[in-house]
Amino acid sequence: METQHKISCELVNTYEALEHIMGINGLHPHSLSTIEQLHNKLINHTKNKNGIILDIGCGSAYGTYNLSQLLPVDVSIIGIDINKTAIDKARKLFKKHKNISFFLGSLEEFYESHKQHRIIGIISISVSMFIYNTRSFYQTTNKILEEGGIFIDAPFVFKSKNKTLTEHFKNKTYQICGCSMTMHTTSELKSFMDHANFKNIICKENEFELMNLSILFQDYSPAYLFTEFINNVRNPPTPLENNSSWYLFRRTLSIFSFFLRNRNKFGATEIIGIK
Repeated sequence: METQHKISCELVNTYEALEHIMGINGLHPHSLSTIEQLHNKLINHTKNKNGIILDIGCGSAYGTYNLSQLLPVDVSIIGIDINKTAIDKARKLFKKHKNISFFLGSLEEFYESHKQHRIIGIISISVSMFIYNTRSFYQTTNKILEEGGIFIDAPFVFKSKNKTLTEHFKNKTYQICGCSMTMHTTSELKSFMDHANFKNIICKENEFELMNLSILFQDYSPAYLFTEFINNVRNPPTPLENNSSWYLFRRTLSIFSFFLRNRNKFGATEIIGIK
């Protein structure tokens, strides 16, 4: 019987909504150039290897598809997500692409049922902060990778390098996002990688690109974004017909205005480890 997964994080749901109401496929808090660079790092490390690449938190899988187009014919990619609606949509959109498949569930559940697979690379973009136990997640990625495999994680982080961030601010962040996020600092994530026995660990902390409108407008025309937003709020696309347009609008404003006001407190880290 298929495992039922319940999505309770409003930030995750808001990203799904934004993809529709803004006319963007595969929206991320990272710029398109940053995502392209991460994809290229994974491709360069896994070239001349046969096996499987995992895309954790693939969502509707537009990013998974873009990555698949860079892979050689003897490498396939599996998108993993706990959101059944997103996986159903991904399977429908990309069913004709033979080197892409999908798994509904967590990475741990995938590992238990696919131990025979040869995993040469794992990528996780804007996902790991929604996983309950990031330390355990890193340990699982190391366990599932073959020797020499690469793991790339690119989550939100708190920018503070010390412990001065108050519990009040952390709780406010989690409250406004509507979920129990596990956001960390870059140094904490590096320590998790160390404890998971990854080697050649490389960290790079970037600005919170989603809140930089100049970067957003480089990737997408302001006129296009404005037109799509107005049209789709007034007439929601089919996947959102059961949701109130006003509710989606309010949720979007409250979450992203919070991040915009506090953007100096957040960053977006790239952390890469080799098994």
